[in-house]
Amino acid sequence: MKSSPTLLIVILHDVDRLPDLLEAWQRVGVPGSTILPSAGSHDTAKSARRKGWANIINRLGQSKGTQQTIMSIIDDPEVLEIAIAEADRVVKGFDSPKSGILFTIPLGNYVLGLQKWGQSVRETQVEAPPEIEEKTARLLQWFEEDVKGRYGDGVLQDWSKQRQTLVSEIVSLLDLKPTIVQMNTPLIEVLAHLRSNPGMPAACVVNTENRLMGVIPIKSLAEVMMIPVMPEAYVNDPNEYEKALQYAQITDQHIAAGVMSDPIFVQEDETLEQVYYRMRKHNLSGVPVVDKNYHVTGFITLLGLMAVCFPTE
Repeated sequence: MKSSPTLLIVILHDVDRLPDLLEAWQRVGVPGSTILPSAGSHDTAKSARRKGWANIINRLGQSKGTQQTIMSIIDDPEVLEIAIAEADRVVKGFDSPKSGILFTIPLGNYVLGLQKWGQSVRETQVEAPPEIEEKTARLLQWFEEDVKGRYGDGVLQDWSKQRQTLVSEIVSLLDLKPTIVQMNTPLIEVLAHLRSNPGMPAACVVNTENRLMGVIPIKSLAEVMMIPVMPEAYVNDPNEYEKALQYAQITDQHIAAGVMSDPIFVQEDETLEQVYYRMRKHNLSGVPVVDKNYHVTGFITLLGLMAVCFPTE
């Protein structure tokens, strides 16, 4: 039985994130969106006291609201779930300050106009793999011929098989427990979590929906935690002097959200080949694994990748 459509509404406070949100929704198959300029009542009232109501009404009439309201009617429950997860990821968690609001409204069965004559059902867009430059392709072909001549055909066949190992299989083989902290976890506690999980090169930062919002590599944590111990390493750099002042005393006010970086991650249906390319491109020693809703399900390290490719008896 076909499910009833749902109206998904996002009130986006940071309008600079709108392109990322629309791109993410298009990629996962959201059929389309309506975008309306809008403004919050409190900010509007404050602005009206300074500039007058006529100025506010004029700005809204020129589509220059302080926030954007995005609406989409979705009749596929799976697409709806993923669209919500994507929106939560783009804004770095709706529990973050100045992020916005997301809510849904169930609609009745009588929604007309979702499907037009001659219009095929929208399919989820899959990101194409990066193209190998022509020169690199030629070099790779020569390399493969040399390998075959020296070691035989079987070597390349083995490599190909290992490269296509699924991330879900790698996670099962390695059985690494990721270090997961909340966005408001104090840095002292982040350090304690990492110490209790030796070999984990980074902490995964999640929001109240347990979706991955960022990562804190051990090196990044040390960059702020060691400031009180080694201030001379920072005060000579004008760009780091203010940071040195901010973290001169580590307190519970210094939380994970303040030092986390945008996460580089892999998904369960990707392959070893894709994992290694991503880690090498971003110079990482490990990446979190997430499901389609950005819940952390595992962690893969470089050491783990090598162990999968070269297992010991």
